[in-house]
Amino acid sequence: MTASVYSNTTLIGHTDLQVGDESMGCVFGDFIPTDNYYKFVQKSVWDFWAINKPDYKKWHSLNINVQLENGYFLYPIGGYTFDDVEELPDETKRIDIAGLFRHVIEDFFQTDPPRPFVEEPWETISIEQKILFDTELKKETKRVSSSFFGIIKSTSKHILADYECSAVCKSRQTDDILFSIHDNNGSDKCYALVHLTFGGKKEDNTTFPTTTLFDSFDAFKFERMYPDKAEWEY
Repeated sequence: MTASVYSNTTLIGHTDLQVGDESMGCVFGDFIPTDNYYKFVQKSVWDFWAINKPDYKKWHSLNINVQLENGYFLYPIGGYTFDDVEELPDETKRIDIAGLFRHVIEDFFQTDPPRPFVEEPWETISIEQKILFDTELKKETKRVSSSFFGIIKSTSKHILADYECSAVCKSRQTDDILFSIHDNNGSDKCYALVHLTFGGKKEDNTTFPTTTLFDSFDAFKFERMYPDKAEWEY
């Protein structure tokens, strides 16, 4: 499936992805850079591979995102890498993506044509919207600690405080936003439906932003998307 590759909100290239190691949720494809890749990203790719201890903070600041042609933003738990060697400037470049949810492989890479993933009133989002939603969710749910005589005490936290989250789509009917989610504690929850407050800060009441967790994308579709579609069309 063809896809667009972004660094923050800047389009840096395109690729035609195919499945590699299905059991590990890996896809890859030749990477066709835009001029912006050469201007803003290539040096960071070279630097990342050139040292024994890569600067992951600098790498993550690139904020790489890949959006499939059907509008779905990939959320690879294993991250992104680029095969681009400074000493071989004329070699074909490649992007590797690891740790995708199984349903993403099955629904979008093993069907012809690829399935759309949203139905009205749900809609795809732009890269600008995605970054806005991701940033706002962090502000509203980040864990806050306080210190008293040098003792750190964690305040109550939002249900998503320990998750990494990535916006997927939104409802034009309710403004709810669906996020792919992952934590390192073995949670079996894969998606979260969130109604952001857009307060720009941590909410005092940890029930906000209101959130519903789902075990799978199918669970979200059958419990929320399809009922919303039926109501929308009624």
